Amino acid sequence: MKPNQYESIILQYKVRNAIKILRENVGQIASVQSWADEAGVSRRWLCKSMKKVYGKSPKVIIREVKYEKVVMLIRKDGIETSCYCVAIDAGFAKAKNVSRFLSTFYKTTFTELKMDLLKEEVQIDFLWLKGTTK
Repeated sequence: MKPNQYESIILQYKVRNAIKILRENVGQIASVQSWADEAGVSRRWLCKSMKKVYGKSPKVIIREVKYEKVVMLIRKDGIETSCYCVAIDAGFAKAKNVSRFLSTFYKTTFTELKMDLLKEEVQIDFLWLKGTTK
């Protein structure tokens, strides 16, 4: 195995571990720095590595994982889910923050997203996690 291949494998492993930590703790991770702290890496390493592997900044990845969490919670709890419960479990301080997040970044509201998911009119794909080293 060539040194570059070895380095690439190690990088992919460390990045996958950082993503796993984010997905498991997204409710407690509020910033790139807090994610880096949880993962036991520097903020600089996290920024460089996520950009290299996924082509996205850690800030964008946090946003996408939070959205994924919101979608999964709505799918799990169905019609019974409330904006407040989703807000708490997804790491937002208040229900209005979920609504603001959805309208700002995904051009929808909590109620619209919930209804679309319940009617199964929206197909949401989280394939961004299958990034490869460039």
